[in-house]
Amino acid sequence: MKILTLQDKERELLKQVLEKTDWDLEKAARLMRIPVSQVKKKIGIHGLQKPEDPN
Repeated sequence: MKILTLQDKERELLKQVLEKTDWDLEKAARLMRIPVSQVKKKIGIHGLQKPEDPN
């Protein structure tokens, strides 16, 4: 059984919220109850990138 770190958990939660909100940072911030600036900071910390639009 692999035990995830708090940082791993945060990354997964952030990724899930961003996917659920279609990368709308304001919606994501409201859902997580943190400022948009924190969402942006966490995206950078975790190296997440918005997926390319297939169209």
